[in-house]
Amino acid sequence: MAFPRLNNVSFWLLPPSLILLLLSSLVENGAGTGWVRYLIIKNLECKYSTKVFSNNNTNNNNDENNKLILWETNNDFFLNKNKSFTKFERNRIQVSKFNESIIIGVILSDGSIEKRNNWNPRICMEQSIKNFEYLWYLFTKFNIFNSTYPHSIKRELRNKIFYSLAFKTRQLNCLNKYYTLFYLNKKKIIKPELYHYINYISLAHWIMGDGSKIGKGLILCTDSYSLKEIVILMNILKIKFNVDSSIQYHTSITPNNILSNKKVGRIYINKKNLDKIKPFIKSYFVKSMLYKID
Repeated sequence: MAFPRLNNVSFWLLPPSLILLLLSSLVENGAGTGWVRYLIIKNLECKYSTKVFSNNNTNNNNDENNKLILWETNNDFFLNKNKSFTKFERNRIQVSKFNESIIIGVILSDGSIEKRNNWNPRICMEQSIKNFEYLWYLFTKFNIFNSTYPHSIKRELRNKIFYSLAFKTRQLNCLNKYYTLFYLNKKKIIKPELYHYINYISLAHWIMGDGSKIGKGLILCTDSYSLKEIVILMNILKIKFNVDSSIQYHTSITPNNILSNKKVGRIYINKKNLDKIKPFIKSYFVKSMLYKID
């Protein structure tokens, strides 16, 4: 036998190691493993996962559900249409900080939040079929929020046929926070409190959803907002991102697809100010949307 003394030492280390293992189960909440001595999934932390928290008092440290993380499906996501959640499970889902930033940008642009009386709200997203890459990116990032795949929509606009893709999330209690932030009497509005939520991730999604390249600058479509709300957004851009912007007026289109005499304001960012934020937002863009800032 090679190294007999070393082999003998390893044998005599076995009893004390077994004793230490047994004693560890008596300390605090134990070793954090199951009977097979593998780490239990509830103790794993995920960077951008959707978390499930307890609705009880947060000071209750014995509540194991405070650490429970059930899903980590950022990119490799496949929807299980047969999976349904109980009311208890739906009410315990919370939004990660990363997804919150995306939601803020999406609602600022083409996204909306739908809420019926006495029901939880849900996010609705629609994009032209040519923007499939971006819509699918959002769909996979919202993974556990979704219960159905995107569906196609056919519309006629100015005597032309347009096709788009859309999806709606589940109706979730955790989305009430964003409905309160963006809606009043079922109408989308802009509040000064938005300043505390918007960041470079949100800005990137705002531009991807509602931005339009014009010359070397950028137009942010704010047709549905009042002049006061547009000014609030311009102030947020200046204070939060040091971006100077201006208002450009454009002819609006009525719901019947007829050009009206009404002028709507849109936010214009010139090349100099666009270059200020480009290094901070470019990494959050999907490839098909990079043309808006390049």
